[in-house]
Amino acid sequence: MSAIGAIVLLTAIGAIGVVVAISGWLQPAPSLTRVLQHLRRPAASPGATGDSSSRTVGRRLMVRLAHAARRHPGLLPSDPELLLVGRSTEQHVTYLVLAAIAGFAGPPAVLRLLQLGGLIDLGSFVPVIVALAGGVLGPFLVHTATIETATSVRSNLRYQVSAYLDVVTMLLAGNTGYEGALEQAARAGDGRLFAELRRRMRESGARGASLTDALGRAGRELDLDELEQIAATAALSAAEGAPVARTLAAKCATLRSALATEQESEARLRTSRLTTPIVGMALIFMGLVIYPALSFS
Repeated sequence: MSAIGAIVLLTAIGAIGVVVAISGWLQPAPSLTRVLQHLRRPAASPGATGDSSSRTVGRRLMVRLAHAARRHPGLLPSDPELLLVGRSTEQHVTYLVLAAIAGFAGPPAVLRLLQLGGLIDLGSFVPVIVALAGGVLGPFLVHTATIETATSVRSNLRYQVSAYLDVVTMLLAGNTGYEGALEQAARAGDGRLFAELRRRMRESGARGASLTDALGRAGRELDLDELEQIAATAALSAAEGAPVARTLAAKCATLRSALATEQESEARLRTSRLTTPIVGMALIFMGLVIYPALSFS
């Protein structure tokens, strides 16, 4: 390449670099609200397929149904319960609609097949009653299963709160600052609570808020009263100059005692539920033994 060609090439590369630098410098910085919305975006469902227009129409319909249901408390689980099961309001309404359709159309179809096969002979009003009952029972079962799952997840998170407090207390005993202990303890586990705390601590760092604010928001969003109390206790102890480690250790002992009491009461409840089946089995066994003797006599 001649000297003139090299000069032209270098000049073009320099001009392109200047244009790229100027365009990047003129690019407006994203707002803090946009960054927080990006951090809080829901996870994309893997393997989602289908027509985008139909998904948009269905989503709008579910959004309207969700808004209509929110006007009547009790029809839908609370926001913390839906967050615990990893489901949005629109998704839960979709499940309710699908359960109603399945309950309304499934049992009558089965009865119709049995009638065509000559296995049963029912009147015309029976499939209608079964369809109406199934249309009501299907959403009720979905609603009940969602609440039970949220209760189970919340109970598991409470145990993770106890483990988190243990790590925080050990770090504070090693002369670590209370905010550093809160952040390092959130990195010590792989459970859901630790992941939620890490995400909210990143959001608090982006907003310039304290880590106790992240704990308080996690407690409110996940409906964990213990985590809210821990955040309030840590913030108050740090503001008043009280020993944070001793306060959190006492809170951890109280939480463990409450969890142990709940486990004991649940075990007693499950044991009491076994009484009726055991008595029924004993009566059936006695009937099987006594009936032949009575029949022969």
